[in-house]
Amino acid sequence: RPRGELPSSRPPALSPSCLSQAAGTGRLRIFGSGENRICFTHVDNYAHALVIAERALYPGSRALGQFYIVTDGATHPSPEGHALLWRVIDEAGVAMGFASLWQKMKLPLLLLWLAASIAEVLSWALGTHLKLNRFNVKVLTMHRWFDISAANRDLEYEPIVAYDVGWPDTLRWFRDHWLPTFSAKHSMGFAGISDQSQAKIDVQAAGTGAGRPKAE
Repeated sequence: RPRGELPSSRPPALSPSCLSQAAGTGRLRIFGSGENRICFTHVDNYAHALVIAERALYPGSRALGQFYIVTDGATHPSPEGHALLWRVIDEAGVAMGFASLWQKMKLPLLLLWLAASIAEVLSWALGTHLKLNRFNVKVLTMHRWFDISAANRDLEYEPIVAYDVGWPDTLRWFRDHWLPTFSAKHSMGFAGISDQSQAKIDVQAAGTGAGRPKAE
């Protein structure tokens, strides 16, 4: 399975709402140190992995019954196979012509946990959904990158689209197709997440458990 986001020449999982909140509205700040790691999987690499995984399903194959993770691997900014989440979000915002997040004050992690706990109580009391909650704080500050050596070894997987090719292509798509429709004035504020977005958050939160990704 792929891990992280899925950049492509069409709308990726790093959605317009993420871009608008990151830079366009001017309201988002970096959570914690901003040095948490993330990995990406280009959609073409995902499709490639599915094809070669199917080819590995033959009697006696060491791939039978195994679980594999694929990403853009060593083509990430770090040869260890990761990028820095907040650097990526900032790069996307700057590419749209927005101010860099690194020019603004970072939010201390302890303060975020306290504010998120209070926001959850207010959400319950007011019957609404506030964007700040403990799950979002965890997701935006945790490391989420993975070792793909098992897929390299058993499936002979190597990414066919490098991160430094797929990500700029994604940014060009957003600049050409999403940016002309963006309106900071009408972007959602601290409260009022759509039911669809909140449902996705709730599903992820329920399945996160301790929130620590498992190794291969």
